[in-house]
This record gives sequence, C-alpha cells and structure tokens, in this order.
Amino acid sequence: MKSKKLAVIGGGASGVVAAIESKYADETIDVTIFERLPKVLKKILATGNGRCNFTNENLSPVHFYGDTLFLRKVLTSSYADTENYFRTSGLLSYNEDGRIYPRSQQATSLRDILVEKLNDLSINIKTDCQVTNLKKLNNGFNINGEYFDAVIISGGGKASPVQGSDGSCYSLLESVGHTKTLLYPALCGLTTKDKCLNSLKGVRAEGKANLYANKKQLGEESGEIQFTDKGISGIPVMNLSHLCKNYNNLSISIDFCEDISETELFEHINSIKSTSPDRETETVLSGLLNSKLGFAVMNKSNIKPHTKIKDLNRNQIKNLCDILKNFTLEINGTRGFDTAQITCGGIKTEEISPDNMMSKIIPGLFVCGEILDIHGDCGGYNLHLAWTTGRIAGNGAAEYLTNKE
Repeated sequence: MKSKKLAVIGGGASGVVAAIESKYADETIDVTIFERLPKVLKKILATGNGRCNFTNENLSPVHFYGDTLFLRKVLTSSYADTENYFRTSGLLSYNEDGRIYPRSQQATSLRDILVEKLNDLSINIKTDCQVTNLKKLNNGFNINGEYFDAVIISGGGKASPVQGSDGSCYSLLESVGHTKTLLYPALCGLTTKDKCLNSLKGVRAEGKANLYANKKQLGEESGEIQFTDKGISGIPVMNLSHLCKNYNNLSISIDFCEDISETELFEHINSIKSTSPDRETETVLSGLLNSKLGFAVMNKSNIKPHTKIKDLNRNQIKNLCDILKNFTLEINGTRGFDTAQITCGGIKTEEISPDNMMSKIIPGLFVCGEILDIHGDCGGYNLHLAWTTGRIAGNGAAEYLTNKE
C-alpha cells in the first residue's frame, strides 16, 4: 500500500513537534517539513536569551489571550504536558521563578533533542524552501507542484522575521478560504519621545507599570522595567504591549515604590528633612531608587539638581511622592514586528477545531502555532502553546490519514 504523504509547512517549534507526533502515531506516514531558512528551529535559540524558557509552572488561563473555549480545550489537552514530554526525551529542566528552562541553560539542548528525533524518524526536511503555492485538490493538496494527502501549516506569525516568521503563511490560508484578524506586534518594547530617556538608557528598576489609553486603564504588570534609548521594555512592558493595538493617546504610569504608600513616602522624606535638612534632594532619593531615575523624578517635579531637602515646601514634597508613584510617559507606539517576540492576532480559531487543529473549512488541512489568533504572556507561555497545538495537529493529521484509507 502506498504511504500517505503529510506536508508540514514551517520548521519552527509547533511544526517540528507536529511532524514528530504524526510519525509516532503512524510510522508509515511519509512526512516532509518545508522550512524557508537554512535550518529548522532557529527561533527557539533566541528564546530566553539563548536559554529557552520552553514552558511555565503556572499555566493558568489568565496568562493566555484569545478564544476562551478554544484555549480551555488546548490547555487541558492530554498533549499539554510539555515539561514531562521533554523529560521523557531526556531533557531535564530547571525552574526559575516559574519559568521552565533546560537544566543545561542552553536552548541548543532542546533543539538537538528534537533534530535527533526528526532524523531517527526519517522525516524529510526541505530547508531553504519557501512554499509559494497551496492548492486544494479533490483528494489532497498541491504544494509547490508536489502532491500531499494532508497538510499542517505551522509557519508562525510576523514577529521577528530574521528568525523565520515572515507572515507568508497567512496568505496561503487566506487563499483557501480562511480569515485573518488584524495583526499587531506583541511582547515588545514601547516607544516614547520623552526627553528623560536621554539620561535613563540602560537603567533597570523594579516597578508596577499601568498602561492607559485616553486616561482609561488597559492593564497593569509588575516586575523589572528597562529603559532604552527609544523607550521602555522589560517583561511588564512586553506583557502590556499587546493591549496597545490601534489605541490613541497612550501613556504608561510607573510606580517605582509599589511596596510603599504615598503617605509613607511623604513621611519618610519629611523625616529626613527634619533630621538632615542640608541633604540634597538627589541623595534623599538615592535611598529609594537608581540615582539616574532620581534625577529624572526631580526633573519631572521641576526641582533643580543640588536643591537641599530643607528648601522644599509641603506641596513640592507631595508632588515628588506623586511622581515616584506615577512616573508617566507618553507612548507613541511599539517597537514593531522586527523586535516583537510574538504576533497578536492571526487565523480565526473559530475556523479551527481545538480537538485536532483541523480546519473546519478544508478537511485534511491543519493549523497550529503562532499563526493562530491566540497568544500568551512572556515566560514560556507562547512556546507552551506551540508545543501543545503542534502535538495536537500531528496526532490529528495521523488520525485523519488513517481514516482516509
């Protein structure tokens, strides 16, 4: 009997595990991965600063965004056991504040295990191969002039094109009737033209970031905030970036003293004013936060450098405390897809079955990974979605091809 042929378009995280799972389910399937880059799995090497936080200890739905019912089925699937999945393949893990990394602290450990599986299972890999044509036939598909019985599309979104995600697979799916929602860069830095950035480049500080549009709060996140020459970044900011979308009049307010109330701050500074009146304001603030941030807070408070604390009146101290708790920057956009880690938006999940990732429009066509209109917070959540939807798709495709016989 002639082997059934399965094409996997995209050799990233979801595509590779989809190919592997399909062969585990039915070793007779002839599986081919199409990857436009010279090697598969390039993007995961850049994840987690090269350490690859491949899942998270806390997989609560609050860390994921998109179709709630779809996500619920995916996250409770038997294929959502990501840490155990890799452990049984020989990869021991390391937990750092809930983020799960390879114990080796190297993304290459995870990639090497997956590449070895591809080789052991004799999965065909066509690298430097861009899929430009997907055509539905009566009983299968034509891909770049080659026949396949089923297809899995796992080509990623538009984020970080240098790592392989150029968004080309959206048009393939749209060409056969699927719908794409609006796309936005997510898990990226935010930009601002505030002049204080000139002195804050490279500064890192703990704080709570509140994002607003037209003075209405969109969300809040706490953690380490990083200042760059063009704006702000860090996990809290990156987690808020997907909320920017097409809003106008965006601003972000940072509380640099989340654990101290404004009243307590006022009393603290007043106490120093009473006991050490000749101290300069910047030295008082250096006991609370980074010295460069202290000068930026003073600048926003219209307090000149070297001003002694005894020369500040009650209203000036209150204003200083307010800015420590509400350091506001006007936001003019995101850093864009080039620096984004993921894409917000994608192929509508209502057109895909969460049980097997098969298209509800085209039988035999499966969709998984970042190309779907679901995403997660920073911290391994998006790779968790990639592994899980990829494994579901691989098993779904194998079942489809078995029934097709």
